[in-house]
Amino acid sequence: MLQASTTFRSQPGRSASLISSSHPIPHPSFCRLILYHIPLFVVSSYTTSLSTLLRSHEGLRARPPPSRPNVLVVAQPATPRYAKLPHTKDEGERIGTILTDSTPTLLIDKAATVVDTTAALRLCTWVHLACHGYQNTEDPTKSAFALVDNPLTLGALMSATAENAELAFLSACETAVGDEKNPEESVHLAAGMLAVGFKGVVATMWSIYDVDAPVIVEAYYRKLLELRGSGKLAAGYTGAAYALHEAMKVLRERVGEEKFERWAPFVHFGV
Repeated sequence: MLQASTTFRSQPGRSASLISSSHPIPHPSFCRLILYHIPLFVVSSYTTSLSTLLRSHEGLRARPPPSRPNVLVVAQPATPRYAKLPHTKDEGERIGTILTDSTPTLLIDKAATVVDTTAALRLCTWVHLACHGYQNTEDPTKSAFALVDNPLTLGALMSATAENAELAFLSACETAVGDEKNPEESVHLAAGMLAVGFKGVVATMWSIYDVDAPVIVEAYYRKLLELRGSGKLAAGYTGAAYALHEAMKVLRERVGEEKFERWAPFVHFGV
């Protein structure tokens, strides 16, 4: 997995509460990771391979995203045989209030069947999946998102994804976790979403707190809309990495920097 970091200029005084003025650079005795505060100054983005990155970038340049994306939101607060995720309903409803110009398709709870979800996917450029997910390292096409009736596999997504698919937010646990037996291979759900045609994917490296998801999701989409409306994004870029960077800061300030296990699992893949 490759990482690309984009320089980020923090606002004057913004980091004052996080970095002591007497110790502007963390000392090794303060923490094991000397570059502990690097997320304050760079925007990180990952890719599964250079060819995937180039394909995503060139795809966006050749077919710029619409000004009003078609958005699908799937929220599963009570999937059978899985732990309940009550805040996914709030998550979906918040997105609906933010993306008013796009009039998102909301499939919440029992409405999110595999048939209805795949039908909606064919028409959507953005998809937000707030549900449980799992990966199959032996056959990645069988990695799936747990919907109310059946799993939505990556194999099914390959034939259901719109040609102009752009962004996917995988608000599920461990959607960017690979296989320790094959560390050089990207077999997680985020890689699968890039493979089926999405240009940018937000995923998680470990289990997230259900209560935190609505906070970071709301901040992410608000910032994404702001970036899209600013006219500052270069051709071939979605702006998702920058939006996620800002959203993670919002969550970090709310829960506390020391609780990094809550704000740090979110990562961006693609462009």
